[in-house]
This record gives sequence, C-alpha cells and structure tokens, in this order.
Amino acid sequence: MKIRSGGHDYEGVSYVSDVPFFILDMFNFRSVNVSIENKTAWVQVGAILGEVYYRIAEKSNVHGFTAGVCPTVGVGGHFSGGGYGNMMQKYGLSVDNIIDAQIIDVNDRILDRASMGEDLFWAITGGGGSSFGVVLAYKIKLVRVPSRVTVFRSHKNLRGKLDEYRLQLPASCRQVA
Repeated sequence: MKIRSGGHDYEGVSYVSDVPFFILDMFNFRSVNVSIENKTAWVQVGAILGEVYYRIAEKSNVHGFTAGVCPTVGVGGHFSGGGYGNMMQKYGLSVDNIIDAQIIDVNDRILDRASMGEDLFWAITGGGGSSFGVVLAYKIKLVRVPSRVTVFRSHKNLRGKLDEYRLQLPASCRQVA
C-alpha cells in the first residue's frame, strides 16, 4: 500500500515499486479548520499548502504557519518529512509546530497524540522513515506574522563582479569548489 496525500510527489515514491501495490489516495481529506482564538488549525492530510495558507488568511492577516513555499505540495507528505519552509529560521520546521494528530493504526483504531503515545507521535511528525498507520489530520500551532511584508528583487548584473571575485580566490578554494 502506498499513501498519497493529495499534492505532488517530488521523488515519485507514490508511483513506483518493485512489487505490486495499491494507492490509498487521501486527496478528499482536505478540510482546514482554523481557530484564531486558540491559534491552531486542524488540517487534513489531503489538503495542499496553498489551501492551508488561504484558510488561515481568511481569518487573520497576522497569523501564518511555517511550511514550504510551493502551494501544491500535499500536507501529509510535507509534514511527515519535516516541513522545510521560509519561516523555519524563526519558528522551526512544520513539525515543530504540530501539536496533535489523528492516525488510524493497524488495528483500525483512530488515535490522537495522547492515545498513540509520544514515540509514535514523533515518528509520524518527521522522525520515522516508514509508515506506522494512516495519518488523517494534524493539529498545527499558528504563528504570529507581520500584517504587511515588503518583497523586492534586484536585477543588477553581477556577472563582472563574480568573475573578479573568482580570480581572487586561492587555487585550493577553486579546486574544492
């Protein structure tokens, strides 16, 4: 069994195997329920990051979540792999801001963090390299963000400067690079 969470798959592991398999596609599990009062949201694994950001922004312009920059990445794969993103310097990885989860185990029980225990919770939030059940949803902690952000780009041609700096590097550094 391969579990796909609704977004795209960078490595393609949802689609290939040396043995026959079936895909459990979670793309219909995509609700995002935001509680600004509690500064949390329950996010089902079939949602994509863009939907998470959109639902948070519908309710607040000063809350966000630390996750990736590609809006079509599925939450299930992104969170279970750690969840790198632009705000991780300040707020950590996505998994550092997951406070609860719901999983169906091999015995068909739906477990939350309290009933699954900390070892399994750690494993399904970036610590494990395998499947320990089917994760249904994650409860995330929202973080405070500025209400206005300024973004700029510099289109300055640095080619000449880069060549100048490269010539100044010692031969040993050029060899390593």
